[in-house]
Amino acid sequence: VESFCDKIEFILKSQGAIRLRSPLLRPRDTIDVRSALNEPVEVLDTRGSALLIHEDLTVNFARAISRGGVSANNVKRFDIDNVYYSSDAGGHPKAILEASFDIIQDDSTAKPELLEAESILSLCRIMSLLKPKHDKVIELPPIILKPPIWFLRLTHTRLSDSILDLLFVPKSETARLSCLNILTSCTACPPSELLNRRSKMKQNRKKKDARANDLLLLDRLIDSANLPKKSSHRLRQFLLHGSLPYPVDANKALDTIYDSARKIHSTDINSSKFPENIKLLSKRCFDAISRCINQVRLLLKSIDSMGVVTSASRRNMAQHIQNFSSPSYICIDLGLRQKRRHYDGQLFYQCIFLRNNFFDDAINGPDSITNALSNGVRLAEGGRYDNLVRAFRPPGNFGSINMRTYTRAPIPFCVGVRFMVGKMIDCLYYDAFQHDEVQLGKKRPGQSFLDCIRQNVGLPFLDRATYVNCIITSENGFDLSTFSERAAVASLLWSAGIPAEYQPQSSVMMTLLKHFSTEHIKSGPAAHEWSTDMICGICSIMNIPYVVIVSSHLLESKGAVKLRQTTLVTALGPSFNYAGGEEVVPLSSLVSILSERLNRKDHRENSTDIVRDRSFQSASCDDSNPPIPTQNTIDIECIYVSEDQYFDSEQKVSNAQWKSVKKIMKSSIQRMKCHLGDLFNGSSVPVVAIDLTYQKLREIGNSLIFNGLGSLLGDITTKYPEHKKLLRTLMYAVDGLIRKEFHNEKDSCLLLYSIPDDKFDLITFST
Repeated sequence: VESFCDKIEFILKSQGAIRLRSPLLRPRDTIDVRSALNEPVEVLDTRGSALLIHEDLTVNFARAISRGGVSANNVKRFDIDNVYYSSDAGGHPKAILEASFDIIQDDSTAKPELLEAESILSLCRIMSLLKPKHDKVIELPPIILKPPIWFLRLTHTRLSDSILDLLFVPKSETARLSCLNILTSCTACPPSELLNRRSKMKQNRKKKDARANDLLLLDRLIDSANLPKKSSHRLRQFLLHGSLPYPVDANKALDTIYDSARKIHSTDINSSKFPENIKLLSKRCFDAISRCINQVRLLLKSIDSMGVVTSASRRNMAQHIQNFSSPSYICIDLGLRQKRRHYDGQLFYQCIFLRNNFFDDAINGPDSITNALSNGVRLAEGGRYDNLVRAFRPPGNFGSINMRTYTRAPIPFCVGVRFMVGKMIDCLYYDAFQHDEVQLGKKRPGQSFLDCIRQNVGLPFLDRATYVNCIITSENGFDLSTFSERAAVASLLWSAGIPAEYQPQSSVMMTLLKHFSTEHIKSGPAAHEWSTDMICGICSIMNIPYVVIVSSHLLESKGAVKLRQTTLVTALGPSFNYAGGEEVVPLSSLVSILSERLNRKDHRENSTDIVRDRSFQSASCDDSNPPIPTQNTIDIECIYVSEDQYFDSEQKVSNAQWKSVKKIMKSSIQRMKCHLGDLFNGSSVPVVAIDLTYQKLREIGNSLIFNGLGSLLGDITTKYPEHKKLLRTLMYAVDGLIRKEFHNEKDSCLLLYSIPDDKFDLITFST
């Protein structure tokens, strides 16, 4: 939870927001909408006044903005905190973790659609945190969906109210709520519309069948709404003018709404049955509908200008932006409302998250928006809450510096979005547990065995570094005899700022064990019976890089401990350190050694973006014109060998074959100059001296090039068992060189030196 909240905080701070907490309590007011579900918590102060604890992070902040005057009318803030609802069982209220992002702007010349678009942009950035570990792409040609899959459910509440006024729907809350449900059920585009990619004949047949079903549903809903006869007729006429449901494209959906309202208005104006006041009402309603539609169009244009391109309008994966998750489509839902009416009067939207298997079930399931909402998860909602600030604003000259005349401070533009952090974390864990069915031995191509185990454990954050970097144990596990020594070593590391743990009861070690069955835990060894290899294996899975092994006699006699690295970095990814490789470290040097290695590890992780950019630039260079060092004095002669003959620089034959050979030779010379110039002029080249013959040295080099670092303990050790210890030490030496010298390089160059034969071997292998 803390890791996920830190990422949300970083995203919102990068958009210029500051953390500003809203008041915890507010007086109970008549504007508070009461509902049977999730009621706010009421408390009494010493005076007997009824107070409410915030049920979301917006309402109390809106009251503070309303009563703060001009000084609080320009702010961009965020907050991450618990909100509280009354518990059905009484006692302590229910606490739910939420996050909020708000933009307050009182400049009348500002464009509110840009503020609304920025809130949706922040939603897209935070939704990218839900990307699964596996790179899965759902193809619905020509639409390509990349998890996380979600859609934006958007409305303009004043637009819906104006439409209902145009249709002569009564002002009663029951009648209006029934009509809003009808609008949602019949007009809102469901996600299953993205599946409609069949042949033209089947599409036409399906559209006819769906049209008939929609008409039956419409008649049934209107009959059950108990509306006046005139309102029922106008509502049916309004809905039948356009396609049901509305198109996937939001702009086309707005066109359909505008055409339907225009036809109703045109019928009213040209009718001789309606008096002038009815015609004037119809004109005012239609003008309001036109203004609201234009506001939504401006919002869609602003969203597009900020790079939020829906998957329905995207045609290739190249348009996917890193650390950004766009909605699958934008659903115009005229019946959407917030129950508490905090976001009311203008824009209101919701983020509906869909499981990755939603479209597999939607093929045979019901084709409706209600099915998508019941199977989806609402992870965020936001919009404009100017009316909420206006409702909290006291009358008179509050907030003005002129106290003798009746003045008022203007109501600023108020845009906000609230995130259900608890539900987001549930979605992360659900995605992680989906891969529990995969057996440990089966892994994806390019995935290391350790990554496969982390995936199958079902914890979504195991591939990231934990806060604890070191576990302190003994040669006999977490025994009681070395408890005081381990505590002393942990205290030394803590004082130096190195996160460490020495007890097995902490959540660091026990989190993984909780995922095994109770029978396995009962039959397995106790914590004090764990071997060093078992502890190192658990630490490797939990992404804890180092283990300090405390031995009583070694600590007393030499003042030293043993240090062991749990994970090795290979070309195929992280792997277990099977060979052990414990090194004796003086206790006085333990802090400096761990600090240096952890800093190199952090530097390597932070430089992955730089390496990616360099690799992209090198891949985008023209192969025929590779870069040449500006200062290069190396003279190279190239000899090209073909099947029939060989060519050198002195042999010049004026034919077509010589032109192609000359081009190959020139390109080869340029590449070799670039490689040798970077190798000897730009950086130091390490030399590893080994007491082996040159023939064995060449076999070791070939194994490093083609099979990676871990191969030294595999085939080479099997072939030369007499050099087992030497090969294991060589592996640690090369691994240390990779971390020290090549922490930000894609490829590593190394000179192997045979001491008996006095010969060198230059190898280049991937790090």
